[in-house]
Amino acid sequence: MNATMLHDAGSDVVSDRRFAERSVRFARVGAVVLAVTEVALDLGTWVELDIAAIYGIPLVLAAFASDRRLLWGLMVALTLATFLAYALQIPDGTFALRDALFVNRVLDALALLLIAGLVHVWMTSRDVREAQSQLLAEQNRKLELANDLLVAHEAQIVAQNEELTRRRREAEEASGRKTRILNAVSHDIRNPVNTMNLMAEVIRRSAEDPALVTQVPQMARRLQSNAQSLVALVSEVLDIAHLDSGLLQRHDSIFSLNEFIETKGRDLAPLAEAKSLQLIVEVPDRAIRVRTDGVKLDRIVTNLITNAVKFTTHGTVTLSADVASDGSAAIRVLDTGVGIAKDELGRIFDEFSQFNVPLGKLNGGWGLGLAISRRLANFIGASITVESELGRGSVFKVLLPADAVIDLSPVELGRS
Repeated sequence: MNATMLHDAGSDVVSDRRFAERSVRFARVGAVVLAVTEVALDLGTWVELDIAAIYGIPLVLAAFASDRRLLWGLMVALTLATFLAYALQIPDGTFALRDALFVNRVLDALALLLIAGLVHVWMTSRDVREAQSQLLAEQNRKLELANDLLVAHEAQIVAQNEELTRRRREAEEASGRKTRILNAVSHDIRNPVNTMNLMAEVIRRSAEDPALVTQVPQMARRLQSNAQSLVALVSEVLDIAHLDSGLLQRHDSIFSLNEFIETKGRDLAPLAEAKSLQLIVEVPDRAIRVRTDGVKLDRIVTNLITNAVKFTTHGTVTLSADVASDGSAAIRVLDTGVGIAKDELGRIFDEFSQFNVPLGKLNGGWGLGLAISRRLANFIGASITVESELGRGSVFKVLLPADAVIDLSPVELGRS
C-alpha cells in the first residue's frame, strides 16, 4: 500500500509539472499572438479607433509566462507599433504635438511602460516569494531530517538503556545465584566433612582398641558414603558453572540403553547399601539402542538415583527402562521414600528449593541435583516428569524422544 501511495504521489507531481509547462507555453504563445493581432488591427483600422489602448493585455500574459525578456520585448515592439500606426494613418502635414490623437498615443505608450514596470515588479515579488517558500521548505526538510535523527538517536539511547538494564538485572541475578550457591554449598559441604572427620577419628581409636575393630567396616561404609556425597556436591557445583557459562556442548553417540542402566545399577549399588537399601535394576525385555549424549544422560540418572537414595530411609530404589507406545524411550527411578506433597511438585526442579519433610531426620532441600537434571534433559532434547504421593514414594521419569530410539530388537538368549 505504501508503494502504491508513493507511486500515485509521484504521478501527481509529474502531472502538475507538465500542466505548469503547458500553461507557460500557452501564455507565451498567447501573448505573442495577441500582440500581433492587436498590431494588425491597429494598422488596419483608422487612427481614431486607438487599438493601442488594449496593448497592455499581452504584457499580462507574458507575466504569467514568467518571461521578462518577452515582457520588455513586447513592450518595446508595441510602443513602436503605437506610433507607427499613428504615423501611417494621419494625413500628411497634419502632425502636431498637441494633437489629441498623438497625445492618446503617448499616453498609450506611457501606460505600456507603467504596466510593464508593474508586471516586472509583480514577477520579481513572486520570484522572491517562491524563493522564500523554497528556502522555508528546505529548512523544514532539514528540520524534519534533524528531528528524525534526533528521534532515532533517542530510540537508540532508550534501547541501550534497556540493554544496560537487562544486563544489570542479569548480573544481579547471577550474583544472587552465586551467593545462594555459596551458601548452600558451604552448608552442604560442612556436614559430610565433619562426619568424615569424626569417622576418621573413630577408626583411628578403633585401631588402638581391639574391641572396636568389628565396627570399622560399618564406619568405613559411612565414610565412603559421605565421601561420595561430597564428590557429588562438587560435581553439581561444576555442572551449574558449566551450564551458566553457555559453553556446554552436546556430543551424541549410539549406545545400548540396557547396558546403560545395568552399569548405573552396579555403580550406584554401594550408595544404596550404605543406607541399608536395595537398588533394583529392571532390564527391558527388548534391546534398546539410542542416540543421545550419554555423558549428560549418565549425569541425569545419577542425580535422580542419588536423590532417591537420599530421601528413602527404608525399602528399595528401582531403576528401569522401556519404550512407550509413541516410540519414545523412558528411564524410571522409583523409590519408597518420603514422597512429595502435591503443592510442592511444581517447584522441586528449582535451584535450592526447600520442602517440608515428614521425617525430621532428613535435610529439607532438593539442592542442585534436580535443577541440573532438568536443564541437562532440556539441553539434550529430553524431558523429566515426576509422580509422587506423600509418605508412599516418588517416580521420576526421563523421556527420550522417539527420534532418539534407533533400534529395537528382542534380547539375545542367554543374557540375564
